[in-house]
Amino acid sequence: MAHTIFFDVGGTIVTTKSTLTFFAEILDPERKDEIFRYLVDSFMLYYENENIDRFYTVREIIAITVKMAAEKFNLPDLSAESEKYYRLNHLRDASLFDDTIPTLEKLKTKNVKMIICSDADADVLVEQLKMFGIYDYFEDLIISSNVGAYKPHKKMVKEVLKHCREPYSEIFFVGDNRVDMETARRTKIKSVLINRKGRFKYDADYKITTLSELFDIIHV
Repeated sequence: MAHTIFFDVGGTIVTTKSTLTFFAEILDPERKDEIFRYLVDSFMLYYENENIDRFYTVREIIAITVKMAAEKFNLPDLSAESEKYYRLNHLRDASLFDDTIPTLEKLKTKNVKMIICSDADADVLVEQLKMFGIYDYFEDLIISSNVGAYKPHKKMVKEVLKHCREPYSEIFFVGDNRVDMETARRTKIKSVLINRKGRFKYDADYKITTLSELFDIIHV
């Protein structure tokens, strides 16, 4: 029976439009798809580089990539607005999935330890969790801006391992992204990939389309 579950946030328990999509639409609606692809590629140069010279927060990477896009596409530089739009996107425009609170509530009644593991800026994420009334469900928050690294960097893995105890076979990591599955693999715990449209792009120990399906796996 599961004793510990790590949850990613965006795309797993909270839904919101990508901040990069938001900027692509603002910069040039007619070329938004091309600009979005460029923003994503530029963002990943910082986000996925585990050997980068220093850690950049999410809002810092967004500002850098928006500035790069403005220069490449000869558009207004909105990088100074990146923090405002990052906050708006994650606070004003976000919402909980319908199955989030029922799942967290049921896990709480079963005394399952729940921990957040998210690539985010801590101030915005904490405010978001409190705004939705789910902050107190979690025993701890592992957030990239506090750790100084993104999933699945060894620093994040180390933080996850601090919360792990035997048997590891009863610890699960629920997320919607490759980095979540890789973090689970590196910590030797069970990975659960959620995609609500059933489009599974990554390998995982388990694959689900709703959080309610989690209970078929963890046996609580």
